[in-house]
Amino acid sequence: MNGMSVGDVLRRAAERAPDRDGLVDVNPPATRRWTYEELLAESELVARALLATFAPGDRIAAFTPNRAELVVLQFATALAGLTLVALNPLLRRNELRYALGQSGAAGILVAEEHRGRRLAEEVAALQPELPALREIVVPGAGWEALRARAADGPRELPRVDPDALAQIQYTSGTTGNAKGVLITHRGMALTAEAFAGRVHPTEGGAWVNPMPLFHTAGNVLGTLGATWSCAPHVVLAFDPERTIAATAQERAALLSAAPTLLHAILEHPALPAADLGALEVVITGGSTVEPAFVRRVERGLGARLSIIFGMTETCGAAMVVDPDDDEEIRSTTVGRLLPHTEARISEAGELLLRGPRVTRGYHDLPEETAAAIDAEGWLHTGDLASVDERGLFRIEGRLKDLIKRGGENIAPAEVEACLMEHPGVAEAAVVGLPDERWGEIVVAYVRPASNPPPDLADLEAHCRERLASFKLPRRWAFVDSMPLTASGKIRRVELRERAANDPDALISLSPRG
Repeated sequence: MNGMSVGDVLRRAAERAPDRDGLVDVNPPATRRWTYEELLAESELVARALLATFAPGDRIAAFTPNRAELVVLQFATALAGLTLVALNPLLRRNELRYALGQSGAAGILVAEEHRGRRLAEEVAALQPELPALREIVVPGAGWEALRARAADGPRELPRVDPDALAQIQYTSGTTGNAKGVLITHRGMALTAEAFAGRVHPTEGGAWVNPMPLFHTAGNVLGTLGATWSCAPHVVLAFDPERTIAATAQERAALLSAAPTLLHAILEHPALPAADLGALEVVITGGSTVEPAFVRRVERGLGARLSIIFGMTETCGAAMVVDPDDDEEIRSTTVGRLLPHTEARISEAGELLLRGPRVTRGYHDLPEETAAAIDAEGWLHTGDLASVDERGLFRIEGRLKDLIKRGGENIAPAEVEACLMEHPGVAEAAVVGLPDERWGEIVVAYVRPASNPPPDLADLEAHCRERLASFKLPRRWAFVDSMPLTASGKIRRVELRERAANDPDALISLSPRG
């Protein structure tokens, strides 16, 4: 079994392909490149700089969109024996406060701004409430100041145990607050090896990765998958035109993109003129992918589609379609299990997973860990699945209430709690509505506290102030009463059916999903 750390994966690439591009940042204002040898040297330098201030085992957070420094930080924390806490830059103030506090982050790399928000200022304002947070680093001068401390760090980097904690990634739970998924070096390295083996990119072909680097899809499947393959790893904050341009410019053989990103690429006017002749494989997952969409992607991009089924708890992938599989398999299944993974289906039809790539639990949440992972070590995914005699899996539905929108998990309870803080809401229930672009979108059923009901624009603004944008309800309905079970619980199944059967009865404030 692969007994490597995340740092070992980079060292392996630097030894095998030292002069090949290891990191290509195509974000504006200009493309930046590092060979694998240079990327290892830069990551070791930053690792020594971090150890001038922090000790192995400390948590270092990142709160920034995709950029080269985030890739370097991922490898540097791994080489230093630190734990990376990768955070979605769309988190709102209360969500960010919770994640930084719950993880005990001692330092943070934070972008100056993102989508009109002054992220560095927000973190600085929160710092007095976070006693563990000692240092804030902003890319640019702050990053250079950090690098300059390398001379004060140790000459030799520590040996990192493959079973040590590499990352804590926050994912929504069914009860509201996000849960910090514990991810080990061994789990990440095994996943990189298994995933790269399944999608088998052409030797030396570039791997374009606009997937979020705060998520396993971006920093395990993308960053480590490319590194294991010794492929040029091309990173950018997602923009359809820039992604198309980078795929053409770098002669990419492989592109990672969630279904939502693929929709944007296929609909962009720059696509027809782009030369994507080197593109062989497109990787996608995170939501239900319909056969018609598979065919549309393969026709539009001239490449085979490889569908992934996974979750943060499985380092991003449990099953993956081999791009060499036939069209029926590529368009109707999520492929076969990756190596180092066991699966079984319970009597209720729930998919259970086990193995060294599966999380060992949730940070400082023993009850939630026990609820998700049973005494025999099986992770209860909450997804309903079937498997045929060929070992091919299909995802049939969801056992849990979690909504999966564009690859992100959304806890209905969290959105409902936000709505209930509004004085015009007496009761709220949130469900997912199937959507071709997003997989699912959030639907809010609201029982008003008075007549007339509250203004929907006001409700949306209330939520926008408190929730990350991907959690916002996109469809709304006012109801006189909620459907209840015999024990008085809201019947979300009935509301999901109501939304799916009569979507025209729902109110939309925005043309966006």
